[in-house]
Amino acid sequence: MNINLPKYNQTVYAELLQAMVWNNKCALCAATGTGKSYIAAKFVQEAVIEQDTLILVPFRASAKIWNTLLPQTTTMTYQGLLYNRPELAKYKLIICDEMHHLGADEWGKVFNELMENYHGKLLGLTATPIRFLDGNRNIAKEFFDGNDIQGVQLSEAIQKKILPTFEYVTALYDLPESKGSNELTEKLYSRLDFLRNEYSFQNILRKHLAGRHPVKAIVFVDSIQEIPKVMDSCREIFPDAVHLDAHSKYSGKENAETYEQFENINGDCFLYVVDILNEGIHLSGANTEIMFRRTRSPIVYLQQLGRILSVSNAENDVIIFDFVANHMNMREYTKMQNDTVSRLSFDIGDPCRQIVQHDYALEELELLEKLHQLENNLWTTEEDDLMKKYYEKGKGIDHLLTILPNRTRISIIHRAKILGLAGIRRKYSEEFKDDIKKYYCQKNGIDLILQKYPGYTRAGITNIANRMGLTFRDSQPWTAEEDELLKQNASLSISELLKIFPDRTKAGITGRKHNLGITNRSMHTWTEEEISILKANAELTSEEIRSRFFPDLTISNINSARRKHDCRKDRNWKPEKIERFCALYSKGGWNAVKKDPEFSDMSKKAINGAAHRYNVRSAASHPTTWTEEEKDICREWLAIPEKERPPRRELAKRIPAHSENGIKDMCHRLKTD
Repeated sequence: MNINLPKYNQTVYAELLQAMVWNNKCALCAATGTGKSYIAAKFVQEAVIEQDTLILVPFRASAKIWNTLLPQTTTMTYQGLLYNRPELAKYKLIICDEMHHLGADEWGKVFNELMENYHGKLLGLTATPIRFLDGNRNIAKEFFDGNDIQGVQLSEAIQKKILPTFEYVTALYDLPESKGSNELTEKLYSRLDFLRNEYSFQNILRKHLAGRHPVKAIVFVDSIQEIPKVMDSCREIFPDAVHLDAHSKYSGKENAETYEQFENINGDCFLYVVDILNEGIHLSGANTEIMFRRTRSPIVYLQQLGRILSVSNAENDVIIFDFVANHMNMREYTKMQNDTVSRLSFDIGDPCRQIVQHDYALEELELLEKLHQLENNLWTTEEDDLMKKYYEKGKGIDHLLTILPNRTRISIIHRAKILGLAGIRRKYSEEFKDDIKKYYCQKNGIDLILQKYPGYTRAGITNIANRMGLTFRDSQPWTAEEDELLKQNASLSISELLKIFPDRTKAGITGRKHNLGITNRSMHTWTEEEISILKANAELTSEEIRSRFFPDLTISNINSARRKHDCRKDRNWKPEKIERFCALYSKGGWNAVKKDPEFSDMSKKAINGAAHRYNVRSAASHPTTWTEEEKDICREWLAIPEKERPPRRELAKRIPAHSENGIKDMCHRLKTD
């Protein structure tokens, strides 16, 4: 097969030839569908090394085009390196198709080991050299010594009519149902209900595919289990279309027959896949792409985007539907848009080739953000604006209480401190502090202080007195002997100090320690040997480290040292693990994650911490209504004598439908009834 390159790739090929003369390694980075495989195949043909070439591919299906272009080469999957290590010395050239797969720990490690004794040429091909969810690793720099040739990029290919321009439609799917908790959320949910019906993915497909014929659609879903559900929904809109599926549970031959059937059908046809078409495969005739996705990987996103953008489609009318999951927040969604389609459209100078965007998701996400803030008692932007306008260093609190009916005086004061509206804490004169000591512990002492200092409040005077170590129960100021005794026992807990100072209260001791500048725990100076023990046992919990090695230290001491010397368990998960965690947590919360064997050793606190780290929210919610059976279980628990009663977490295991805080509240209500 004689390969003739189009004009736009001839310059790229010339650069590749020159680079391969001077370097043994080179990466070719160009947009999906612009002919990277043909450039590499021409290099092999002209060098007359077809039989001496090994081609690594991500999937067996990706080898099909190589078997057509270079039938005498050897093809092998990256996964195959784990089970059948080839003798690389007999090959003059190794081509790494979709080379970003080299970043995977398993076969990336094996590949590096095999390359130690390889002295031939190495050529990498990809549209996405950066692994965004893996610390932004640059595979061209890491595996190809930074020797990269830039082919035709996506914006350039669209502008020059090498690839088609397209319509891009974005909306959310699987919006939450109304909870109807209060007036504010009721209005937002009403609007969301309207959008759910108006902007349902079925209505959007009907609107934008009306009049198009034939509709040849590739539909990406997150899992094989979701295919029947999505297929049924699409069949309602297109009952006369042919609906096919291809995935890893079918054999390679069966999937190949499905692809051929899709290409040969002249009428409407929908092909449902998971990730088998992500890379290296273009189906002729496809003019529509529908993505139902939860993935946050830009590599997967761009690879899926590229399935519909091919040279054979350059003159066709192409449309892409991107139905994103509702767990995406505004910041994440905006960044995704700015980094991909909006940026791509901006880089296309020809107004006739601009991408036409229809964004139905923006208003939905704004509503979801507001609902999340209100339902979780978070402060909204509108509330912050009112705080900035009316707070006036505390003078406007009463007015704010009327216009913010869901906020308390304490929460307003606390928010003012966060927003920097509370002003700077004033410095107290010696006379003022002497008067606090003299009058505070007396009967009506606060009233006497307020008469002399009218600018303060009762709460303010109490706060200042407590920080000075004074309370109503502490009838006498602290003596010099007590202060010295407190300093000598600074490492003890408050409960232990109460035994030493039986006439003092917890608040009094805490305030006096604060006044004397005494920290809660004495500092421990860590030796090199102790730090080595921490690093060697990074997989253990702090409690386990304390019991085995440092029984005289506190958990706080150990945690501080682990943070300072970076001796904590590795939290840099692989992208695959992150995606699995996010899928589990968003579906069923920490309980669903805990049941998975891969995360079973994590505590609830660690799981929720990881959820916060990866910005994922749970769709699972605890019911607000209690059954009589559930209440009876609580009553049985309360009937047990307090000293013999099992911990509340054991009770929570018997009532999994409710949170521990919900169970605690119910027990309190039953106890007081």
